[in-house]
Amino acid sequence: MLRELRIKNFAVIDKAALDLGPGLNVLTGETGAGKTIVLNALGLISGGRVSSDIIRQGEDEASVEALFGALPEAHRSKLLEGGYGNEDELVIKRVVSRSGKNRIYLNGSLCPLGFLSEVGGYLIHIYGQHEHQALLKPETHLKLLDSYAGLEGKSEEMKERYRALSLAWDSLKQAKEMLEKRKREEELLRSQLQEISQARLQAGEEQELKARKNILIHAEKLYQGCKEGEDLLYEGEDALVGRLGRYVLRLRELANIDGGLNVAVELLNSSSAQLQEATAVLRRYTGKVQFEPGALEQLEDRLAEINRLKRKYNGAVEDILKIQEKVAEELKALDRGEEEIPALEQIFEGARGSAWQIAEALSMERKRVSKKFKKEMEKEVEGLGMPGTIFEVRFLSEEGDGYEPPFLVGGKKVTEQGMDQVEFYFSPNPGEAVKPLAKIASGGELSRLMLAIKSLVLTQGDIPTLLFDEVDAGIGGKVAEIVGKKLKKVAASHQVLCVTHLPQIAALADSHYVVRKEVAKGRTFTEVKKLNDKERVEEVARMLGGVKITEKTKRHAEEMVKRQG
Repeated sequence: MLRELRIKNFAVIDKAALDLGPGLNVLTGETGAGKTIVLNALGLISGGRVSSDIIRQGEDEASVEALFGALPEAHRSKLLEGGYGNEDELVIKRVVSRSGKNRIYLNGSLCPLGFLSEVGGYLIHIYGQHEHQALLKPETHLKLLDSYAGLEGKSEEMKERYRALSLAWDSLKQAKEMLEKRKREEELLRSQLQEISQARLQAGEEQELKARKNILIHAEKLYQGCKEGEDLLYEGEDALVGRLGRYVLRLRELANIDGGLNVAVELLNSSSAQLQEATAVLRRYTGKVQFEPGALEQLEDRLAEINRLKRKYNGAVEDILKIQEKVAEELKALDRGEEEIPALEQIFEGARGSAWQIAEALSMERKRVSKKFKKEMEKEVEGLGMPGTIFEVRFLSEEGDGYEPPFLVGGKKVTEQGMDQVEFYFSPNPGEAVKPLAKIASGGELSRLMLAIKSLVLTQGDIPTLLFDEVDAGIGGKVAEIVGKKLKKVAASHQVLCVTHLPQIAALADSHYVVRKEVAKGRTFTEVKKLNDKERVEEVARMLGGVKITEKTKRHAEEMVKRQG
């Protein structure tokens, strides 16, 4: 339960403090006084988004602080889980700064906005003055039914299974599209692989061929040069090897006379052996030099083939060999893709069956609960001054079959909400046919219908504090008193804060606060004050009498307050 609320430099509010109690807490005041601003401040406490625009002019920061007490065990466990203690009380503070350094505190410790939003959802529910317009959107009806039935958990499970189904479908679809694309490319890939494979390219082959071509072009020159060397070294009449051999014999004789010449003899012997080896090398080379014209032609044809492939694939031989490996791998992947499809189809069918299972169970539960919801809604709205109203929950589904989202299973469309489309129908007049609520409900009827729904939905939950901002829009007179009693009934099990312009509702308050605005020294100030019994009568009289408040109006107001007390 919300016990205290402190507001500082928030919009036109300089400072405001509310000590709130259990039951029905009512805020009244002239239009524009700032009543809704108080509820907006509570919106920050429950995790709402905020901008620096709300900071009072001339101030650097605004703050809102709230004290909650008597927290249920589930709420305390949530705080303990987040590392914020396990106390029976909770203090939430939000500071909004023009510098952008906004801060959130839970029990004095800094807190991220995401966690505050989660905690705030457990503590406060705000029913804004325009929320009843949601009833004009049929897509909101299913969520309201699920809230009444307590099916939020199953609804979340349905969303999870639908997400799994969507992911399975995306994987299958992408695999099929990739396979189809590869199949279209398969002929080209196989043609490329065959062409490159048949060419039997080898790394470094081109350089080797160019070297061989250079040799073949100069074969005659190489042959003649090597033969000349043979003659010079060994074959000729005056060859070096022969002359050197004869001189070595002469030098050896001289070395017998003077041993100092033995070194020269050894060196010349070594030189003679090297010259003979060089002669052997030249002889072998001249023996293999080719003069066949066909050999050069074959070599040039091979180089031409290599150059053609280089131009076609825009790369060197090594690059073409890499392309060959890549194409071969892509063809293998094509085979693997065909093998992958059945497995992905099996996963998809499993996810589709799982989604259908929960969708079917959810639909059955919704249809079962909808009958009870119909009866209780008709009873609630009768108590809100709409006797004879017929209320219906109609289920719609799209027929068909197929794989494409929004997946059709068993002939029915399945979305993340399940297989159901729900729309509320009603007839406020006995004897008239029911029609879509969104098409025929008036503003006052919408307000009462939403109040009826909220009283059914929220009283079943464990949110301790409920905020109603001008729920009485579009109603008055006897109906206003009935709506007030409904709020009073809800307040028996929840703390209720209600902004109202109707004296019939204000008179029912357990605690009554007035919001007043005044201008002092050129600045607008808003104050929030809790009224005593005498002040309550005066405020209700103001609400009854308008500009001129007569004694009769005051007596009427006093009678209303006492009667409800």
